[in-house]
This record gives sequence, C-alpha cells and structure tokens, in this order.
Amino acid sequence: MSAQALFSKQRDLAVETFLAKQQPAVFFAQYGVAVEVLLAALWQPLAGEKDLCLLATGGFGRGELYPYSDLDLAVVSAVPVSDGLKEKIADFVQTLWDMKLMPSVKSGSTEELCQSVAEDITGDTAFIEARFLFGSKDLAAQTLARMNAQRDVGAFVEAKMLEMQQRHAKSQGSGAVLEPNVKTCPGGLRDIHTMLWLAKAQGLDTKLSSLVGQGILTRDEAAMLTQGYRQLSVIRIHLHLCAKRAQERLIFDLQSQTADSMGLQDGGGQRKSEKLMRIFYRAVKSVMQLNGILLPMLQNRIGGGEAQLGEEIDADYRRTGRQIAAKDTEIFRRDPMQIFNIIRLLQSRSDITAIEPQTLRAWWGASRDIGRAFYGNPANRRLFAGFFRHGDGLTHILRFLNLYGVLGRYLPAWEKIVGLLQHDLFHIYPVDDHILTVVHNMRRLSLEARSHEHPFAYALMQSFGDPAVLYLAAFFHDIAKGRGGDHSVEGIEDAKQFAADHFLSSDEGELLAWLVEHHLLMSAVAQKEDTQDPEVVAAFCRRVKTHRRLAALYLLTVADIRGTNPKLWNTWRASLLESLFHAADRHLSGNGGSPDDVFDRRQREAAALLTRAGAPEKQQQKLWKVLGSAYFVRHQTREILWHTANLVHDFKTPLIRSRILPKSDTFQVMVFMPNGARLFARLCRIFSRHGFDILAARAFITEHDYILDTFIVQIPPGHDPGDYPDIQSALEAELNSFIHGYSVLDSQNYDYRISRRGRYMAAAPLVAISQEEDYPGWFTVEITAVNRAYLLADIAEVFFAHQVSLRYAKIATLDERVEDSFIVYSTVLDNPKNQLALKQALLEQLSV
Repeated sequence: MSAQALFSKQRDLAVETFLAKQQPAVFFAQYGVAVEVLLAALWQPLAGEKDLCLLATGGFGRGELYPYSDLDLAVVSAVPVSDGLKEKIADFVQTLWDMKLMPSVKSGSTEELCQSVAEDITGDTAFIEARFLFGSKDLAAQTLARMNAQRDVGAFVEAKMLEMQQRHAKSQGSGAVLEPNVKTCPGGLRDIHTMLWLAKAQGLDTKLSSLVGQGILTRDEAAMLTQGYRQLSVIRIHLHLCAKRAQERLIFDLQSQTADSMGLQDGGGQRKSEKLMRIFYRAVKSVMQLNGILLPMLQNRIGGGEAQLGEEIDADYRRTGRQIAAKDTEIFRRDPMQIFNIIRLLQSRSDITAIEPQTLRAWWGASRDIGRAFYGNPANRRLFAGFFRHGDGLTHILRFLNLYGVLGRYLPAWEKIVGLLQHDLFHIYPVDDHILTVVHNMRRLSLEARSHEHPFAYALMQSFGDPAVLYLAAFFHDIAKGRGGDHSVEGIEDAKQFAADHFLSSDEGELLAWLVEHHLLMSAVAQKEDTQDPEVVAAFCRRVKTHRRLAALYLLTVADIRGTNPKLWNTWRASLLESLFHAADRHLSGNGGSPDDVFDRRQREAAALLTRAGAPEKQQQKLWKVLGSAYFVRHQTREILWHTANLVHDFKTPLIRSRILPKSDTFQVMVFMPNGARLFARLCRIFSRHGFDILAARAFITEHDYILDTFIVQIPPGHDPGDYPDIQSALEAELNSFIHGYSVLDSQNYDYRISRRGRYMAAAPLVAISQEEDYPGWFTVEITAVNRAYLLADIAEVFFAHQVSLRYAKIATLDERVEDSFIVYSTVLDNPKNQLALKQALLEQLSV
C-alpha cells in the first residue's frame, strides 16, 4: 500500500472514530500519527542529509491538528540551503500540496530562522510549539534552544496580549455574535492557546496538572478549562468536516449541519442549531472568565517594576501596580458587602484598572453565594445603584459583573436573558450583550471626548441633568425579553421594583418605567409614519407629554439603534430621529401649528430661497399650483428647497437629480417625469440592479400628473468615498435614459437571493391593510418581511396589478428585515374580496 493510500485510510479511521466517540484528544492523536507516518515516507529523499531536520510547529507541533487546518512545518539546515537541496524541499512540499494538506513550511538555516522569528511574533509563536520529527536531533535541539534563549519573554508576553486585544476588538469585544469564529473570537480556542503560550514562554510545563501543581490554576479552574477546550475543539472538528475545508466561522448555513453531526436534535422548544450555539456560548464564557485570572497572573510573574509598586488604599485593600488586591482574600466571605465594595473602589480610582488575580479568584468564589439575603441588605443595593450614579467605567463594570455571573445572581430577571438569541433579522447580539452595548452607547453620549460623534445628542445629554436614570433605562429596556409577551409592558414592573428597592426618587422611578414601556415609540414613529404630518406629531406628543421625556426617549432611541446592529445607524436614520425630536419639541412648546400653518411656513421658506436666487414670483406661483398643498405637508423643508430650486424654471421637462448626503454612504435621488404605468417599480429595479439598498422612498404625484419621487439609497458595501462620484454618475446615466424612454431593464433576469441570515432566520411575512378614517378610497398597507434585492419593486408591481395607486411609501430597512408602510389610493379595495386578493398576492411575492 502506498504512503498516500495508507494516509487516507488512517485519516478516514480517525474521522470515523471521532464521529462515533466525540473525543477530540483521540482524533488529534490518530490523525497526528497518520500525518507523521506520511511525512516519514515523504522525508526519505532528504533522510541522507546529515545537517537537516524536520520540525512540527504551530498547531501540529502542539498535537492539535484539525481536519483541514494548515500543516505547520519547518525544515532546518545547519548552513544556508543549497540550490540542490532547495529543489528536494520544494518537491517534498509540492507532494503535500498535491495531497491537499495545506502545508505552511518555513525553511532555512538556523541563523536565518532565528533572525526571522526575532522580527516576527507569529513565527516565534509557531516555534514555541515546535517538536522534532525527523533528521538531526542535535540540530533541532540547538535551533530551539537558541530561539528560546533569544526570546525576550517580557516583550513576547506584551505582544501576545496586544494581539489578543486587537483580535477581540475585531469581534466587537464579544464572542456572542450570531456567526462567531470558533478559533479567534473572545473566549475562543486562540485565547486558550494564548494562556499556554505565555506559560510556555516562561519555561512552565503547560500540562494542566503541572499548572495546578505550580499554583497557576486551581483544580476547579483546570476542569473548567478542560471542558471549555473540549467543547470548542469538538465544534471546530465537526465544522471542518461539514464544510470540507478550514472553516472557522459558525455561519448560519453550517450551524444546523454541525449540530446534526454532533448528534443534537430539535426539542424542548429549541432548534438543534440553538442548542449548538448555547454550548458554544457557555464554553467561550468559561474561557473568558479564566482569562481574567490566568492572564494577569502570568503577566505578574514577569512584571517586576511597576507590578511591585503599590500603596495602601484602606484597611482592607492595597494597590499593586494598576491592580487592587485584598489584604485578606477571605474578606468576601466574612463580609459579603465587600463583593460590591471592591467594585466601587475600582470604579472610583483612575489608577486601578483590574482586580489582582488571587483576589479575583476569591471574589469570584464568594460571589457565587449571592442570593436573596445579599439583595436584602440595603447597603448592597445602595452600592449597586451607586455604579450608575457614578457613571465612570460603568460599561466595563457591568460587563465584568455579567461575565462572572454576578448580574444574574443579583437580579434573577437578568439571568433569563443571558445568552438569549434574538431571531429578528436585525439584532446581532444576544439580549444581555445588546443591553450592555446600549448602556455603553448611552455613556458615550455623555463624554466630551466623544461629542464629535453625535454633537446634538451630546448637547442634549449635558442639559439633561443626572444621567443615572438614562443609564438605568438602557439597562432595563429589554430585560423582559424571552418571556413570551410584550417585553416593553412586562419590563415595567421590573423597572418599578428596582426603582423602589434602589432608592430612586419618585420622578426618577416614574421616568424609568415610562422609558422602558415606550422605548420603541420614537423609532417606530420616525421610521414608519409620516412625521411631516402635524397630526402624526401631535399624536406622538400626546404620549410623550413633557420635554424631559422627549429628551430621554430621544437619547435612549439613539443608543438603542446604535447598539442593535452597526449597519442600522446611518446619517439618514439619525436625521429622521432628529427631525421628529424638533417637530415634537416645537409642538410641546405650543409652536407646532396646524397643517395649514406647516404649509404656509414651508412655502414661505421655499419662496424666500427662490427669490434670493432670482426666480420670478409669477413663476413661483405657477410651481406652487402644480405641486399642490399636499406636497408641502408631505415633504421636509430641506427636500422642498432642493426640489423647487431644480423645478421652478421648468416643470414640464423630465428631470433627475442626485446628491451625496454629508458624512454618509447614501445618495438622495429625485425623479420628476410624466406619470405612467409601473414607474415606481421600474425605478426601484434600477436601484437594485446597481446594488443600492433603498432606505427610504416618497412617491408623490403632482397636480399636473407628474411623479416627483424621492429616494434615499445606500451605496453598496466595499466602496471608498473616492468611488462615490463615479457610482453617482453611472446611476444618473441610467436614470436619465429611463426618464426619456430608453430602458432595457424589464427584459433582464433578476437575482432574488437572500442572505444566509435571512434563510436561517426566515420569518413569515406580515401584511396589514387598513382604511384611512374620513378619507374614502385611501388605505395604509403595512408590510414586514425578510429583505432581499428587488423587494420594493416587486411590491409596487403587485399594487399595479391590483389597480392600487401608490401615493406615499415609508421604507424602514432594518438590515435583514424591512418594515414598510404605504399609503395607497384605490377605488376597488372597499370590496373585502379585492382587499383579501391584494393581501394574498403580496404574501406570495414576499415569500419568494
């Protein structure tokens, strides 16, 4: 049997054994032996070279080779490699490539390799795992000894810690994203490797039993680390086997397959993929908990200098470097109030950034006893409320308390949302992570150093007064999710009880409960209703009632949207909220005005601009007549000024205009042309064909039967701002052809594919049709569906086919989900049969 055939047989046996027993250590051993047997055969042409050796490095070196991972090797020569030897090494490597083993091979002399790793932390890390395979043992030992001797342990540790911080930052600080990277996410396998690298660099035996014996780990921590590592390894092996490649992300398309491969099944109210993700989240959380103890402990072993400097803080604590340490670690069991008191000290001292590892270990152990008695102590409740009153470092503290399970033990309602997934197509974090991100955003709005990010919100925050109630509103706004009812309503009692127990004033308690109940109100009105309609603003204000509530709700809404999904926040959505805020502020101040007042004010503003630009008053009057009074109510002032400046001299010739909105990746586009069949749908197809996502659209018909449609469209991802003018020109060129009757678009095929997430979290579309009161023939159609290309165009086609005239569209694109509202006119929808037929046709189209 050839070496290649033997390898395939042994590899298949390793996979078969793993699938039967689910033991990663057995797989690594069997697969590692299979690879080494193959390498031994392939090394034979090089075996006669005396001053040459082959080393296993990286994952292969530590005996952790996954099914499709790179095969890390090093070919070491005592002297620079000759041309003849280079050819033999190249043949050796090529054979590995031919067998699809993905070799990653470093080759060179001892001198060359030592120089290389001295300048490359990744290469140095690979060699810290190195072990001898074949060739000269003496050369291998000499090379590794030289590398170990030249390594600056302090610099190595610092570099690996920085590398980990950067890796975590790329994952947005959380391993709990919906498609996590098993290897590199916070708490993933790479974090475990980092712990072991820091230990190995210091000459420690990295067997867990040895680390326990050396006091680095306790037995319980070693068991936690073993379990977390085993779970993550099992998932990664299955993920590779399902993908048949080195796939490290648990993407939606592979979550169900991986769960199947692991033997998980639907049941107990959870899909098998959800069970898989819960296993994953628990594993990464345990690794992150241990990170907080073990990494600082390993750092402190080589810290010297600053780590030895300190001072006494009070009778119970001292500062050591930038860490706080208990003089007696039994203090947390003797006096449980110290569990929160040490957090208070950490929050109040800018020169302290962490808890000393041994102290943290004792604190964590004592915190597991938190229960009703702890909550019943008023001193503990005052300390917890104080975290929000103080504000500084609040997000860091809450994330820390959540990581170690303290929030869930202190507030049982919190425990129910830890790791709770949100299958709504636009939240990308579990509920607890989302809430803490919203708290982070709210805190950020109060910081002068971050005022440039949202100047208006910062100014509003500064005038609000004590922001503690805003931080608490962010903390409680989604705490009742997952209970089966309306979380906004069910969370009211949680907020009221907390306020009563934690010494909030009656005004603070009332505002907190109101914000929890209405935290979705402003977002819904701004994105789904016509906020240019004074009646919409008046209805909104009847629920808000006061300026203070309005300011608080605006700030909470901004923080909430920005913490839901980075894709949701953009200049356009910010402008919607700010416009509603100002309109409501005027109304609450008694300056809102009736529809006639709004019409007069906006028309005067447009007339003033046109007069300054030299447009004759007679021409202006003709334009006002063509546009009609409804135009001024339906459009914002800045849109009116833009439209009228372009139309005042000629409102008969078709026209398109576009402009790039400031500091954003969005265009605003206006289309003016004679009305005709299916125009709105065909325009939407043009935008979709260019890859634009339609964020908002206003369909308007003038008094002389022209369309004046305005769109906000988002530029396709992956483009630099320098590309925007070219993208704009290409779009305008096609739109100009269209308005003059030249278009071949309708004869083309369209790609209706939806995203992985949309397929995985497919939600049934919803359609609601309601008649406008006091306006015969006018209806509101509300649609919720999974987002996809050409969706808006297809909806418009259905309207046309059912004799429904689209007059106004309010589009809310929430990442993978759309929540659209249309005002339509039809003489046939009064008939229930026709209304039902329209609804059925829309549902069929939305299900494509």
